[in-house]
Amino acid sequence: MAGTVSGMTAYLKARIDRGTLKAGDKLPPTRALQHQFNLSDNAVYRGIALLKAEGYVHSQQGKGVFVSVRRKLLVGNARIRGITHAGETIHHKRSERVQAPDWVAERLGEGECVNRVRTVQQGDVVVEASQSWVHVDVTEIVPEVDLPQACDPTWQKVYEQRSGKAVQAIAQLAEARITTPEDREALGLDDDYAVLVVRSVYASEDKVLGVGEAIYPPGHPLAMD
Repeated sequence: MAGTVSGMTAYLKARIDRGTLKAGDKLPPTRALQHQFNLSDNAVYRGIALLKAEGYVHSQQGKGVFVSVRRKLLVGNARIRGITHAGETIHHKRSERVQAPDWVAERLGEGECVNRVRTVQQGDVVVEASQSWVHVDVTEIVPEVDLPQACDPTWQKVYEQRSGKAVQAIAQLAEARITTPEDREALGLDDDYAVLVVRSVYASEDKVLGVGEAIYPPGHPLAMD
């Protein structure tokens, strides 16, 4: 008697929820799932697609299907203390002086600022692409902002330590959007997807010091608490 796609997905979700299949574990190959649940290969593919849509698993090209990490979302003041979790690495792409884009200038002021671009990765997988636009005055206290390297732990925290002035996240916006070409390149995506975008504004003593934007790819569910 043939099995059902819902039976297979319910079984795999239960194992993931119980922790017997952990984040990073590889799912059994298609042939093994076909045999275990008496399904056709197309039925197995449909089931895996459903699991991907719900954020339980993701594909790595040429390697297979893996259980996704439920990554805690670091936003607001928590983000000032660092943007990575254990096992993640920052890959700094560039720091360069640019004219503030219109939406940044509305908060930071018109003129030149420092645009810092990086990704956060778990191994070879990009779990976040982010950039910040930092007021040039910050470079007087944190000259590393101009350098193509990560600040330890963040430029906001270094500014606090050196200036003695607290930095706070004073505004935050979260929204979904369809990927831009720049998003797809940064996240390593080969097609259009809906992604979560979080924008934050950082200030000290009523002066806006920087604006940040973080983009989170599909297939890596986020813990919001």
